[in-house]
Amino acid sequence: MTFRPSRVVMALAAALALSGCQSKPPIQKLPDISFADKRPISLDVGQLEIVPEYVSPARKPNIEHLMPVSPENATVRWAQDRLKPMGRSGYARVVIKDARVVEVPLRTDKSFTGMFKEEQAERYDGTLDVAIQILDERHMQIGDVVARATRTKTVPEGVSLNERDRVMYEITESLIRDIDGQMDGLIKTYLARWVQ
Repeated sequence: MTFRPSRVVMALAAALALSGCQSKPPIQKLPDISFADKRPISLDVGQLEIVPEYVSPARKPNIEHLMPVSPENATVRWAQDRLKPMGRSGYARVVIKDARVVEVPLRTDKSFTGMFKEEQAERYDGTLDVAIQILDERHMQIGDVVARATRTKTVPEGVSLNERDRVMYEITESLIRDIDGQMDGLIKTYLARWVQ
């Protein structure tokens, strides 16, 4: 006697085979956040130091560690692109004092009518505090400026991973571009004696 699989078993096997063939949505390639197109600020110091003081807890509600480009990484890239040590002694120290992004759940309508609404489900609050300190050859601070930027964005219910990543990327980009704009003026005003 030969075994003949039933139609139900064959249909189930076909469904499983098809579900295994479904592909995940492609992961989007987001552009680098770079300042290479801007003229560097030449400083009369011997070295550039970057000090990340902020330590992410790496758990919710903080999400900076999950972002495609974290505010900290964007700040490191900014400092490397924009600040050029051209002197013989002393230091320019970039201190990343705060680089947090926090996810805040928003209240949504859970009633029957809420099923027919697209509501904002989460809010992301980003903060970036960056200081530039000028130090002499003995590491004594002789000048400094501080810039601070904040951004808030919300995402709707059912947002895709790619859409969420795009929002997180935009938060980082807007934070560091704000810092760049502030620092451009602050350095030329308050650290002018070290600008070449």
